[in-house]
Amino acid sequence: MGQQLGKLDLLPAAASILIAGLAALFTGLRRDQTGTPTFHLHVAYAILRKASARLSPLQFQWISPSTYEAYKQYMQSRGAAPQTVTLDHGAKGHWIGDKNARNVLIWYHGGGFCLPANIGYFKFWERLIQSASAAGKDLAVFAVEYTLAPNAQYPTQVIQSVEALRYILTETNRPPADILLGGDSAGGNLAVAVLSHLTSPHQAVSKLDVREPLAGVALIAPWTSLEVDVDAEYNCLGDVITPDVAKPWSHAYLGSAKHDWYTDASTAPSSWFENLKTQQILVLAGQNEIMLPSIRQFVDKVKTGFSSVELFAGHRECHVAPVYNLYVGDHKETHQGKKLKDWLRELL
Repeated sequence: MGQQLGKLDLLPAAASILIAGLAALFTGLRRDQTGTPTFHLHVAYAILRKASARLSPLQFQWISPSTYEAYKQYMQSRGAAPQTVTLDHGAKGHWIGDKNARNVLIWYHGGGFCLPANIGYFKFWERLIQSASAAGKDLAVFAVEYTLAPNAQYPTQVIQSVEALRYILTETNRPPADILLGGDSAGGNLAVAVLSHLTSPHQAVSKLDVREPLAGVALIAPWTSLEVDVDAEYNCLGDVITPDVAKPWSHAYLGSAKHDWYTDASTAPSSWFENLKTQQILVLAGQNEIMLPSIRQFVDKVKTGFSSVELFAGHRECHVAPVYNLYVGDHKETHQGKKLKDWLRELL
């Protein structure tokens, strides 16, 4: 779809999304115990599902604030000035919390490699920092703004993601034991690629030597099977995405590149996960998300080479619920969010 046609298509796309939302007002009255826990979330998820299936990656980018714009909005709402670092190879890093905190969580946001981080992410990261602080633990988040696909394609985002870790290690002089990696969905894919690069260097990425394991890696619904088709018949009424998003979004990221073990870690052999440079890995998912079977398969594969990995599935929760629930205005604590907070408090 050309740019002009794509922009002309925004109006009928908006109409179809509106209709989906209106229809959800009625279907929400008949939802069962397998669906969303509240009427509000039922309607919001229906709108997000339709939007993700109906809009192209570029259409989303045209109507969405950039990650930096969302970050500025968040910082302004907190009466603080943005603290942004320009990284090598075109990425940026945004500090949330005290950049001099002892522990740093480097986070790679999701969105199919194509969407910016929305305001829900910043509220989510703020909650993690506040939870750690309440337990007497010192934590800051370094949110990575990588180049969105298809404006750049693989392995650019992996290169940029590695540079974020390199910056925290070398420019802030933090030991690996005070650094955590985190990522959700496509960002989880990038976090796993960075972790893989530390033990199995990518030929297109500058080597990064880490003398000791990182403190931990937290993954929310990591998308590590880009070439695996989700069953189109899978019930997605309790989720925010549908099977329709996989191919166009993964193609926007890969372009002409071939799938490999950095793009699809689930296809790697057990030996790929041996001696990973982290003390432990936490994987979170929602019981209602369509990616849950592939996430379980990924965790089972990792366990064959790295035993310190845990999977937690939140009851009646969707894909990346700790972020998307906040994004749509639901501020109730999610099971996944609580698990991550507990894990961080114990780990730090």
